Amino acid sequence: MIKKIILIIVILISAIGCTRDDICSVNTDTTPKLIITFKDISNPLVSKSVSNLTILSADNIDLRVFETATTDSIAIPINPNLDLTSLLFIKNDVDDTGDTDALTFNYMRENIYVNRACAFKTIFSELNPVLTPEDDATWIRTITLLNTMIENEIEAHLTILH
Repeated sequence: MIKKIILIIVILISAIGCTRDDICSVNTDTTPKLIITFKDISNPLVSKSVSNLTILSADNIDLRVFETATTDSIAIPINPNLDLTSLLFIKNDVDDTGDTDALTFNYMRENIYVNRACAFKTIFSELNPVLTPEDDATWIRTITLLNTMIENEIEAHLTILH
């Protein structure tokens, strides 16, 4: 009985000891992800899903940025510690084989203080996607940059036409 009372007192003291800014709320804006939509090259107004899309880090191919799925839009993280992120976009992925295109995203970074619990978030500006190599062998035909600033996840930042 005494153990239960002590446990309840410890739990109450712990709960009372936390202040609102000790926990980063899920509603607080943190570092935004890059939003990409996929469209049909023959009709850029129409969404077109990518079959079995997988995205890997070009620097560490064991790091999956996006698990295999068929989708017409994605939200992916970019590196807040460097001024570029290099990724491998694999279409029709079966065991990490398929049509692979390399995309490098160049950008500038600005760290903004959010609060004590959440610390800093990174805002990205001057976004510049580079497709390597840019030729007829790639499944990505064109990249349309919609917004050079990544400060939220409300709207798409770029469109890939395929």
